[in-house]
Amino acid sequence: MNQKTFVSLLTNATHKLTNREKLIDAAINNPEYVPLLLTNMEAIEDDISTFSARTLELACKEKLGIITPYLDQFCNIILKIKQPAVIRASAKICELLVLGYFTKDNTGVQSVLKENHLEKIIEAGFDWMITNQKTAVKAYTMHTLYILGTKYQWIYPELVLNIEKDIPKATIGYVNRGRKVIKAIETKTKLKL
Repeated sequence: MNQKTFVSLLTNATHKLTNREKLIDAAINNPEYVPLLLTNMEAIEDDISTFSARTLELACKEKLGIITPYLDQFCNIILKIKQPAVIRASAKICELLVLGYFTKDNTGVQSVLKENHLEKIIEAGFDWMITNQKTAVKAYTMHTLYILGTKYQWIYPELVLNIEKDIPKATIGYVNRGRKVIKAIETKTKLKL
């Protein structure tokens, strides 16, 4: 798919799931389209931003390496986004990146995800934990921060405080995930989700 068709489908088909697979495949096969998705994610109160974020998330699930050349742009965006659906997709991409970074498999992420990227993921993650976000965002973020805590020990006490603060008013899903994360931290065992 050429870039003009990609942009046309993206801008004219924001609610047509029939085109989503085509867009995901196009992003995977043409990683140079990723900056278009990232730029769209920054749009404020625009359906195209949520559709672009979801497209990028699903493409990254299939082939995480497509985002690695654009980590600077992605990590700068996650600190600015405000739309719940864009935050949700970004939280999942952060989780995928951190999993790729700490995995023994050769995902290619280890060589390109740098300290400054990790710091921005941590900053965005704690912002999402302390603000009013949906359970999915907080669940992805808990997992991301838990994994990052194996490298940065200061994260664990802060993460536990944030989780415990929200448990009394949280959903059952949040409470279950939160308790598992806290237990893994306190017992120094592997997190089992």
